[in-house]
Amino acid sequence: MEIKETQPELLAHPYTEAGLKEQAISHWQKAGQRATQRSANIEAISHLTKGLALLNTLPDSPMRTQNELMLQIALGAPLIATKGFAAPEVGTVFTQARALCQQVGETPQLFPVLMGLRLFYTVRGELQTARELSKQLLRLAQGVQNPAYLMGAHYALGVPLFLLGEFAFARAHLEQSLALYDPRQHHSHTFLYGQDPGIACLSVLFSVLWVLGYPDQALQKSRDAITLA
Repeated sequence: MEIKETQPELLAHPYTEAGLKEQAISHWQKAGQRATQRSANIEAISHLTKGLALLNTLPDSPMRTQNELMLQIALGAPLIATKGFAAPEVGTVFTQARALCQQVGETPQLFPVLMGLRLFYTVRGELQTARELSKQLLRLAQGVQNPAYLMGAHYALGVPLFLLGEFAFARAHLEQSLALYDPRQHHSHTFLYGQDPGIACLSVLFSVLWVLGYPDQALQKSRDAITLA
């Protein structure tokens, strides 16, 4: 039981060799997620890629689609960490995940997928696309009234608004995001989106405040970001 939880890759290998594909895929996914949490990103990519390769040998089914969606989402963060937010591979993973969400239908996985795409398009400088994705995120979060989703959606919208020069609107969304942030609950988002949402929000908010003419507040937010980091 301890090996299953702490070193799932040790079970993934024999399951793969034995042709027990479904069990192997489950353990490759767990191994990839654990490696991501240890910042062993190259190792995580290897584990998750092996899981996807095995999955591609299975016949089409709703379960296969759901498993592929989970593996693609898990692959996003280590790819971001090793190749950057705007890498083509990152865009491919989240675009494929979005297509899988459409196959699955209504699914909570749509939110992290849209967040990943929003990051990709923001860093590529495709800001209008990023803003539209962020608006979709906010509508989704408001529809389910999930505080974690609302926190992420307000931050997501605040960034392209800032980069598009809509500083007052950006400030409003970033401050709403920060008001909902709890480091004990939300630091784990780092392993899903590639960044801590509180640190990311503060890092943009202090720039917004500086541009708006509040240097003292900007300096304090900068110090808060450093402390939290």
